[in-house]
Amino acid sequence: MAIRVHLVDDHAAIRQAMAHLINGEDGLEVVGQSGSLVEARSANPGSRADVVVIDVNLPDGSGLNLVSELRVASEQLGLVVLTMLDDDDTLIRALDSGASALVLKTAPAEHVFSAILHAHRQPGAFSAEGLSAALQRRRSAPADLLTPREREVVAALLAGHSVDQVAARLYMSRSTVKTHVSKVYDKLGVHNRAGLAVQAQKHGILPDP
Repeated sequence: MAIRVHLVDDHAAIRQAMAHLINGEDGLEVVGQSGSLVEARSANPGSRADVVVIDVNLPDGSGLNLVSELRVASEQLGLVVLTMLDDDDTLIRALDSGASALVLKTAPAEHVFSAILHAHRQPGAFSAEGLSAALQRRRSAPADLLTPREREVVAALLAGHSVDQVAARLYMSRSTVKTHVSKVYDKLGVHNRAGLAVQAQKHGILPDP
């Protein structure tokens, strides 16, 4: 069965060209298109599509807002962000929004196909070219590394709570907590709670004891 794709981009010509390319790829099928946030919300793409491909810059707001809304509604929906902006801030915001992947509009079509396949198979695992380098630069910068929700998860983990306990305390599903933990580990470059504690203290994520 083909992976069903919904496209969200305000340029009709770009949507049509992308739909033509995607429909020409084995195993992929475009089942819907929207040109704005309003149209996308009305279409409710998560009800028909397996993967939604969303442009960051839409005429009535940021496509990342739509990504966040769709991720809250479904943890299984694949969400691919398309952008002309090749910068760390856009990449990190896409990661924080719950996107499955980010692809530059200037990338070859094969990169878009790969992102769609990844988003379908692993919707909660963010993939983007240059992610490791962007996170490394962000770790060395004084700006906030984590979202407020991620800080809450870190605090609960370092207080000794299990993933299930964190989920209950913060009113999240277990899989959502695990997604937050995975993002935090990526951002801080750690692999376990011991490393998390060291980096949390280093970056001032938690108050001094």
